[in-house]
Amino acid sequence: MLFMCLLMQVYAQEPSKIHLVHSNSLEYDEKSDGKVRKLIGDVQFEQDGSYMYCDSAYFPLDSNFIQCFSKVHIIKNDTVHIYGDKLNYDGDKKFAEMFKHVKMMDNTMTLTTEHMTYDMVKDVANYNDNARIVDKENILTSLIGYYYSDDRLFVFHKNVVLTNPKYVIHTDTMKYSTDSKTAFFFGPTRITSKENLIYAENGWYDTDKDVSSFKENSYIITKEQRLKGDSLYYDRMKGIGKAFKNVEIFDTVQKVIINGEYGEYHELNDWSLVVDSAMMTQIFDKDSLFMHADTLLSIFDSVNNIRTMFAYHHVRYFKLDLQGKCDSLVYSSKDSVTRMYKSPVVWSGENQMTGDTITITMRNKRVDSMNIYHNSFIISQEDTVRFNQIKGKNVTGYFDDSSHLKRVKVLGNGQTIYYARDKEEKYIGVNRADCSDIMIYIKNNKVDKISLLNMPDATFYPMKELTIKELLLKDFKWLIDKRPKEKLEIFKE
Repeated sequence: MLFMCLLMQVYAQEPSKIHLVHSNSLEYDEKSDGKVRKLIGDVQFEQDGSYMYCDSAYFPLDSNFIQCFSKVHIIKNDTVHIYGDKLNYDGDKKFAEMFKHVKMMDNTMTLTTEHMTYDMVKDVANYNDNARIVDKENILTSLIGYYYSDDRLFVFHKNVVLTNPKYVIHTDTMKYSTDSKTAFFFGPTRITSKENLIYAENGWYDTDKDVSSFKENSYIITKEQRLKGDSLYYDRMKGIGKAFKNVEIFDTVQKVIINGEYGEYHELNDWSLVVDSAMMTQIFDKDSLFMHADTLLSIFDSVNNIRTMFAYHHVRYFKLDLQGKCDSLVYSSKDSVTRMYKSPVVWSGENQMTGDTITITMRNKRVDSMNIYHNSFIISQEDTVRFNQIKGKNVTGYFDDSSHLKRVKVLGNGQTIYYARDKEEKYIGVNRADCSDIMIYIKNNKVDKISLLNMPDATFYPMKELTIKELLLKDFKWLIDKRPKEKLEIFKE
């Protein structure tokens, strides 16, 4: 019984023979001493359900091997068709080698090349001298490739290019499923289109649904922005890009960088959003401004060429000559004005500025002027207990070329307290003035001159005549502990 089983296994492993099905004529090659049959005209072979057609062939008597010439055609399982000018076929290994004008077809794609092998057992095709693959939507070319016909899966190497009507993919290693129309990347990859450029070193692209996912040094570059992160998701149909972890959006026109842990970019209406440890960096010639908020949103109006930046909740920013905090903030490139809302505070040099709303106007990449609306208050510290103070309904501050406060105009309910010193910088008294409208001139961050413009009431007091409490105007708040001293402090609550 054991002998019979072993004998059956031996017979089962023996290769099947190639069968000659048809030929118009048969001759024996004289050069081979009659050991090779020469077949001419409408030649057809069969082996285990696979058929091979050609115009002529050599078929040795003592081997399971054939050579086919002219109009060669292989049919495998009625689904795979291979054409070429010449075929070497080993029937023992069921291994085909096709030469010149090679074309392979199934119900998902067409492959053309000049030389290809096909393993009929494993259903694997291989080429290493350039090939072109065409399916319904895409054209792929590469120097080396493998096609696993059972899985409808290609593996490409070297000079891989996928051309789609909407974009072109260049990479060095790619897997491509002709069923799902999905490309998988395993090396430096560039995807170019009229809308953007995508770079990644790992990921996939569903060419049928136009969605993709990338990681490893991945980024998306548009006409004005670059979006990058540890991983990216992109929906080309909706024009939406999403970035996860170590996100960076760089506006190349405005020279603004936004960082965070999650970001989105919407191409169709040109807006981007970053949350989670979000930080904006505005690059200037000699300095940069760093701003943090829970949410940073940037919108571009392409019709009017206007970029608007929104910052929501827990806003804090730091620049060497300017710091601030508020609940929400809006900046527009239309007028270069930053608008701060809900308990805004701005620090510039020795001065602290507060009000219900604050606007800052930039000129030539520097602070030009500042407007404080309602409950306006400017404070600068003289020492640990003494403060110069300017208060009014609305206040406008003007800055010099070094972004230092040089002039302050108070309109409505003006009040001031400032300390006077002698030539030796010793205190000699304190001025307290109430006036509807006031103009204050500042030099070296100190009050230099005050002009009382409308209905003035001013008094000069000796230093010891008023108590410290009397020298603080109503609603006085010194918020020095809230002031960011360097860029990382913008993240402090």
